[in-house]
Amino acid sequence: MIFYGTSSSRLKDGRLNSVTCPNCKEQTSMNYSVFGKYAYIYWIPLFPLGKTNVLECNNCKKTYKLKELPEQIKHKFELEKHKGIPLKHFSGLAIIAAIIAWFSYSNARDKELSADYIKAPQIGDIYRTEGSTSSRYTTSKVVSITNDSIYLIFNDFEVDKKSGIGEIDIKANYSPSNKEGYTLKELQDLFEDEIIYQIDRD
Repeated sequence: MIFYGTSSSRLKDGRLNSVTCPNCKEQTSMNYSVFGKYAYIYWIPLFPLGKTNVLECNNCKKTYKLKELPEQIKHKFELEKHKGIPLKHFSGLAIIAAIIAWFSYSNARDKELSADYIKAPQIGDIYRTEGSTSSRYTTSKVVSITNDSIYLIFNDFEVDKKSGIGEIDIKANYSPSNKEGYTLKELQDLFEDEIIYQIDRD
């Protein structure tokens, strides 16, 4: 279950002096509070949703939202209102941005390593490849290398998502009879065409 909603935090408290309350008609002071509203997910602020200004007459104790008050009080409040948006109200977006940046870096790094590995195959390398169709995925393992060929054993199983590759990459799924040889150029062409899309090396 995903917990999400909206909440608010108090940003500033203060007082306006020498103002006339619309309710009691007395010249008095008003205490005010500024609240910043934000959306959250799992109680982590995600992004701001604006501010609410609440004022209370110190004589009759009636409370107002700023938009309910005369222009004179609004102008006076403008001089003291809280400016800017707290950075903490963006903390959720910052976390999401950091996660996206990490995944982008990780994917780029995997691509760089794979490009190096395809130039010099080693026994034990695992090639993540397209399966029987472009929407299926499987693996093959380098089992021997000669002067002319690199020999792969193919996985007996396929999955429909790249994220499921780890579930089938186990020793029992590689049948010795399912073995094929390739030249280095052929493997590099498969990598260029993204048929082989990632190479794992211990």
